[in-house]
Amino acid sequence: MKSFYIWALSLMFGSAISQAGALESQWELAMAAAYNRASDSALFEGESNVSRQALLQGAFQYEAWEGQVSAFHQAERGGSEDSLLVVAELFRQGSWQDWDWLIGKRRLDFGVGYGHRPLDWFLPMERNPVSLQVNEGVGVMSASHFTGSGEFSVMLVDAGISQHSGGTLPKGIAARWYQLGASAEWQLLGYIDDKRGVNLGGSWVNTYGEQWEAHAEWRYQQDHWRWQPPELKAIPKQEKENNGWQALIGMTWANSAGHSVILEYWFDSRSWGKNEWDQVFDYSQWYQNQGVQWDSFRRSSAMAFSDENALRHNLLLHWMLSNNEYHPKVDLIYTPEDSGLILTIGGERKLTEDWVLGASARFFGGRNESAFAQLQSQAAFTFSTTIVF
Repeated sequence: MKSFYIWALSLMFGSAISQAGALESQWELAMAAAYNRASDSALFEGESNVSRQALLQGAFQYEAWEGQVSAFHQAERGGSEDSLLVVAELFRQGSWQDWDWLIGKRRLDFGVGYGHRPLDWFLPMERNPVSLQVNEGVGVMSASHFTGSGEFSVMLVDAGISQHSGGTLPKGIAARWYQLGASAEWQLLGYIDDKRGVNLGGSWVNTYGEQWEAHAEWRYQQDHWRWQPPELKAIPKQEKENNGWQALIGMTWANSAGHSVILEYWFDSRSWGKNEWDQVFDYSQWYQNQGVQWDSFRRSSAMAFSDENALRHNLLLHWMLSNNEYHPKVDLIYTPEDSGLILTIGGERKLTEDWVLGASARFFGGRNESAFAQLQSQAAFTFSTTIVF
């Protein structure tokens, strides 16, 4: 029996014993218009594109049940359209024998980073997207025991019930220990799944006075798939490797006027370095000069962008101003190995308590041979509005 039906039957059993009560709900409608300007990358055959997006999300609570549904629609220039209805979350929780129990579909997010989260294990999602995005939960049955200063949880997790996964994401058993001190918090996580073997990780956050904060997180992964270094006249392939590492360290400064600054560095041993991306650039130029018969080889290296991080070493600078009406922000990601850059400028204007206007612009570039300069888009511009009712 497919895992989706196992979780569905569990939810049906839980609903059969639920009591009648009041249904509470809140809805949010977001609409956006986007323009993506194509780059001159030899890895892609793309052209500039205009698209429209609409996302209707409803969150509801009924007795011990909570959930969220999302309806997403996107239309692109040229007539292509896509619609999607997603049950993003649907779970039931309660207490029994000094333990808190939960069953259903829920988002699990234990990371503490801003630009990247090594502890985003179960169903990774894009960090700080400029377009509208639907985020799903995973199938989970968990038992949590709370103390005065911490929590211990055991979880059965199945990410394969995601409507986006096609059943290919891992499932396994996880445990989490969390502890809160006077000014710091720690957590340790372990996860054994059927795709990556043993996963171990942890995080630490500490505040210093009212303005400063430091944070760190790390992850070890027993098995992972890695794109092999590119070769001329060969289609890139993935091979299973052992012992992948990720780590992040960062700090935050904020003041009473609403300014906040985040600095972060993260490392990913599974990613390519400068030499591999230099080879991709050189080979793609060679294929392009040989003619259309080499196009399949030229475009194949673009598959490496499907990895979580393009480069091993990454630096982030974030600034944001938060006041009553305006919320501008700037993000800059820099990869020191190959001098690649991603710059995002955006902000929101709060018109009323329930109505917000937003705009953002993201630019990809840096050194010509850098990974970010070889992306399909050179820039992306988005205008959006969100109404809560």
